[in-house]
Amino acid sequence: MSHSILLAQVTDSHLLAKTTDQLRGCNTWQTFNAVLREVTQCKPDGLLLTGDLAEQGEAEAYGNLVDALSPLQIPTYWLPGNHDRLDMLQQVLQVLPASQGLSSIDLGPWQLILLDSVFLDATFGEGHLSEQQLQKLRFYLTHHPPKPTLIALHHHPVSVGIDWVDQIGVKNADEFFALIEQFSQVKLVVFGHIHHEFQHKTARGIGVYGCPSTCLQVTPAVAAMADTQPGFRLVRLYGDGRYETEVRRVNIVDGER
Repeated sequence: MSHSILLAQVTDSHLLAKTTDQLRGCNTWQTFNAVLREVTQCKPDGLLLTGDLAEQGEAEAYGNLVDALSPLQIPTYWLPGNHDRLDMLQQVLQVLPASQGLSSIDLGPWQLILLDSVFLDATFGEGHLSEQQLQKLRFYLTHHPPKPTLIALHHHPVSVGIDWVDQIGVKNADEFFALIEQFSQVKLVVFGHIHHEFQHKTARGIGVYGCPSTCLQVTPAVAAMADTQPGFRLVRLYGDGRYETEVRRVNIVDGER
């Protein structure tokens, strides 16, 4: 089996300024740390943070995030969600080791592209890929070596089958797919925002994957017990262009809720 890179996608932590505060009955700081403990057991080569890292974009909340991540000394790749403040995020996360956001990242045999899908004029938290973001994506895919490519963004570019959630996805997803399907090196797309596990494959075979939140979950009409638990996604990228991915759920004890 060829050499591989293991990424852990962690998303929608919705951290608050005070670590003792709760969001709709959930202490998001404690559940985030519970997930992070499980992540570190997997020994990932990198952390992929796909947005909504803070509930209200407060500097203190991002400071809490840095406090949790700094001791791990793991390269961190990040992008904003609709709850984040990009300027604050950029300022605070730069202190992390090997922290990179909203760029194209050389992972050796793979390329990772981080996109900003936040729509500043959104009414309900819907997403949009600006012309600038699409041009940047085309540039990365055209001018960089055609390595197998993973694209990450916050909002979901496909329907996930829950009406109200599908109203807040990427509004110009057709443009996004029309672009990436021109490039055979694009193998998979991962996103946050939906607070549950999701998987889909396009007609060309691009894998499209959603990830559970580290805190509160959105559950389908018919939900298993695991669907209510916080989680994260592991993505293993092989040197020959293959990949494997799975979601891990985390049992939360009463004191962490």
